[in-house]
Amino acid sequence: MAASPEAVGLQPLAFPFQAPACDGSLVDVVPGSIKWLRMPLPMALDHINLYLVRDGAGWRMIDTGFDTRQTRALWEKILPGLDGPVTGIISTHHHGDHCGLAGWLTEKLRVPLYMSRAEYFAMRLFGEKASLDSWEYKEYFRRAGLSAEQLTQMAEALKQFHVDSPLARAYQRLRDGDSLVIGGREWQVRGGEGHSPEHCALHCPGLGVLLSGDQLLARISPNVGVLPFEPEANPLKDWFISLERIGKLPDDTLVLPAHELPFYGLGRRALELRQHHLGVLDRVLGLCADLPDSIFGLAQRLFPDRRSELDNVLAISETLAHLAFLLEQGRIGRSLTAAGSYEYRVAA
Repeated sequence: MAASPEAVGLQPLAFPFQAPACDGSLVDVVPGSIKWLRMPLPMALDHINLYLVRDGAGWRMIDTGFDTRQTRALWEKILPGLDGPVTGIISTHHHGDHCGLAGWLTEKLRVPLYMSRAEYFAMRLFGEKASLDSWEYKEYFRRAGLSAEQLTQMAEALKQFHVDSPLARAYQRLRDGDSLVIGGREWQVRGGEGHSPEHCALHCPGLGVLLSGDQLLARISPNVGVLPFEPEANPLKDWFISLERIGKLPDDTLVLPAHELPFYGLGRRALELRQHHLGVLDRVLGLCADLPDSIFGLAQRLFPDRRSELDNVLAISETLAHLAFLLEQGRIGRSLTAAGSYEYRVAA
């Protein structure tokens, strides 16, 4: 059994700030150095935290918000009110709430975009209105246990998440272990896998701040899922490695996440997230023992409160991530049914 946070001397999480409205209001989380704002999202998780880091006479933008008319209008209001220009845009990873307006903003402001290589090309892949029509994607969902009709409904619902703005045609690469100088301060690039292919968080030892993106969130776990373009991946194994690495940063670091509230308690939260997913692995193993099932069947039992087709996609991908981890460990087995779906059961 894994040690509890209390057993290893980790303090409870502390939340030093109240949330601003999702209207672009600016909050000084590190006075003179970092401003925090929120933008709305058209989904159950209804906001994203964005940050502006002082860069000389201007500001470096961290993530962009989702590509909607509402978000673009908020940026049109915010940008003229800043006391200096935006000097560049850093996207922590390729998900639409983090880089959906990267192309629009880089074109408008004529500033560079900074991303890891894998995240940049994943953004290009998904931003080109990728559909679920390819045989590979259809096979992914057929293997998960979805019917052709269910796949059609899902594809239609997911159209709302296509990026309409033009995509950024160039970027400057971030790598794990790199250092960036922003406003005369050194920021260390902390790479992570599991939630996305090459997520980049940014740590400034001088300020004692971690811009964590989705790598560390205070009350929820980011989705860790197997996606159609890499159907045999084991992202949960990568996620555990990333959590262990980021959890070794100083425990008095102020974490500025992409969702929910800024917090102290980095080490505790990294351990809590690991324990959460270990608990999910036990639940998945128990479900397979009770009744061998398809990926979608297990996802319905594991996540009974799904409210949308996006929730279904996330539930399938996350269930599959835990199944892939257990499969690699030899704790479960799978077989192909006559209908073309995988059925998972506890290994003999």
